[in-house]
Amino acid sequence: MASKIVMIGFLSCGLLSCSEDKTEIMKKTKVVICFDVEDYTSPASVGMDDIPKRLAEIMTEEQVTGTFFVIGEKARSLKKRGRSDVIEAMAQHDIGLHTNYGSIHPTITEILEDKSWEEGIAIMKKNESQGIEDIRKIFGKEVIPFARHGGSYGPQLIAALGQLGTNYVYSPIGLPGHNATWFCNTLNIYGVGDYYVADDVFSDDQQFDSLFNVLNREFRGLIDDLDVVSFFVGHPSKMRSIQFWDINYYYGANPDSTEWITPELRPEESMEIVYRNFRNLLKFLKSQDYIEVTTYAEILKDFSHQKDQITRGELAKISEKVLNSGQMDFLEDYSWAEIFYALSFSISKSKENGELPDFVNVVRPFGPVHPPHVNPEAVEIPANQVWDLATQAIDYINANNHLPDRLVMNEMELGTKALLSLFCQSYNNILSGNGPSGITLTPISGFPDQQTNRIIQEVKDVKGWPVHRKDLDMRRLAEMTRWQLWTLKPARER
Repeated sequence: MASKIVMIGFLSCGLLSCSEDKTEIMKKTKVVICFDVEDYTSPASVGMDDIPKRLAEIMTEEQVTGTFFVIGEKARSLKKRGRSDVIEAMAQHDIGLHTNYGSIHPTITEILEDKSWEEGIAIMKKNESQGIEDIRKIFGKEVIPFARHGGSYGPQLIAALGQLGTNYVYSPIGLPGHNATWFCNTLNIYGVGDYYVADDVFSDDQQFDSLFNVLNREFRGLIDDLDVVSFFVGHPSKMRSIQFWDINYYYGANPDSTEWITPELRPEESMEIVYRNFRNLLKFLKSQDYIEVTTYAEILKDFSHQKDQITRGELAKISEKVLNSGQMDFLEDYSWAEIFYALSFSISKSKENGELPDFVNVVRPFGPVHPPHVNPEAVEIPANQVWDLATQAIDYINANNHLPDRLVMNEMELGTKALLSLFCQSYNNILSGNGPSGITLTPISGFPDQQTNRIIQEVKDVKGWPVHRKDLDMRRLAEMTRWQLWTLKPARER
């Protein structure tokens, strides 16, 4: 069943409309209520710690569960302040990591800005595993989802999260009709605020009532053909403060804790309005028989299934399709990195066994980690070189866990796309009984421009997060993202 995960909710200007993309739905739409718990700079005396506690308590009282994404530094701050009451209240719900250090410089993106693929993964595993472990110990429960904080992004981060056994929420990576995708061998949930409840709305009865009336009339129609809705309620601290807490870190600033400033606050009595309106929102969601309120942990389990084998017939159809179209369009069940490996493995085995294997166990390498070589318009490939190149490819992937950006044949370099085209044509030739006959190879086109350009632009846009240095250079991370599109495919619901 095709599934779509969409951020939906309120803005102060009114309820945003849903995407026009229509997909098949389940009997009940799954709704995830989520929060980003961040403020570790405001002094304990202003009561910011009490807000997520009260929100969690209201959810528990209403028998509604949700997901709290907590910055590692915030979790450690709660422990240092002795706020076991806050921790216990939030632990009744799903807990995820919202990056280890949040807005402290260097941010995740600033760290990864000039790092290689391997260096970036190693640093991210070291840094973010600390946050995962600290939150696990502090909250006394497993930490399953990981959510992007502001502009904290890098493909190495996503790859590291998969190796740590977690996932990436609020990702800039998605496909039409599929906001749940596999990218860098990690489950991604696309969307960072296309639709959400603005933090300021809850404290203003007039705004909330107006928007709630729209929700009451139109919510069912808005989500009628959606499988999953991520209902981002907001940042608990921002329900009280007028500015974000991390103004302390804007544009590369990294003040000592003695220099932190506290954002301007709304009157304390306004929080009773916030809590009343939040409870009303929960009551509304509870009362709708067409939705199922769930957590990211459950959603991520639901979408974790991947095919473990690819058949000879499937490889033949995919090869024929790419050769006929000359285009690497995204596939429904496999990434092109998986296909690249399966084709080269099958061709290599055909030399040993005299025929293509009936199926191949899926291997999931990363995409190239250096700029793939661009080939001339046409390349002549002798028949006896095809098996050698397939074996070279398998050996390279097994040794490096990523696709080659090029392989060498008779002092000629063949890039990744050219190799894919060669393996597609050779596979179908062998299947038809002609063997890997001599091939005049024309490299195929890359991924569709419309989808690729949107993803790359969203990656470049993370520079606009006001916490980042103004001179942050996103070009390298954008290009590394482009190379890792070889790993992109839809995630399937069990």
